[in-house]
Amino acid sequence: MHDIVNYEHQKFHGVNYFQLLIMGCLESKQLEPVRGQLNMNEPGRGQRQTGMEGKVVLLGDSGVGKSSLSLRFCQGRFPNFHEVTIGAAFLQQTVRLRDGSQVKLHIWDTGGQERFRSMSSLYYRDAAAAILVYDCTDPSSFESVKYWVEELRTKGPSNVAMVVAANKSDAASEKKLVDVTIAKQYCEDNKMSLFETSALSGENVTQLFESISYKIAASKAAPRRPM
Repeated sequence: MHDIVNYEHQKFHGVNYFQLLIMGCLESKQLEPVRGQLNMNEPGRGQRQTGMEGKVVLLGDSGVGKSSLSLRFCQGRFPNFHEVTIGAAFLQQTVRLRDGSQVKLHIWDTGGQERFRSMSSLYYRDAAAAILVYDCTDPSSFESVKYWVEELRTKGPSNVAMVVAANKSDAASEKKLVDVTIAKQYCEDNKMSLFETSALSGENVTQLFESISYKIAASKAAPRRPM
């Protein structure tokens, strides 16, 4: 079990949300959520700890379970009812890695409605990583993953890390309409990891965000290229 110290969930809707984003207010102390902490492994006594942070954006169609994955990871629970995300929701979680270093994740849970795609660049601006979510019972949601991969590669931040979450893996086999073999091959061809997740049961949710945390840590540790 992971240890959640504290948690706060903030939502920003419509124009006000984008005004806050453009003005940079999301980094002000006034809007900063209470920090949570996820311990992957307890560091040894006297072990040096380093702090890093990165923005993680969840992208995918409406109803694929982006909010549920975020809540399962940050609060350890599955929501009893589905609330459509309008605009985006902002969460924050600190992950402690096995070497004792810490990564603070700024998690952006975005609305999946088609009308928000025209403003998608505001979602993934300055993102260190993206989790592309599809519903394994809905083939069209997997096609949207391909859209987001192309979108991020052509318009997103350079070197943004991408992983794919095949959510609702708890569904009965006959309801799974996306061939996981094809999905895995697509991810392999595009150098992305695929996690079969269930926000309902918690399957692979921690592993999903842990993978992202290690990718962010690796990118922060990599030497910068000279200008």
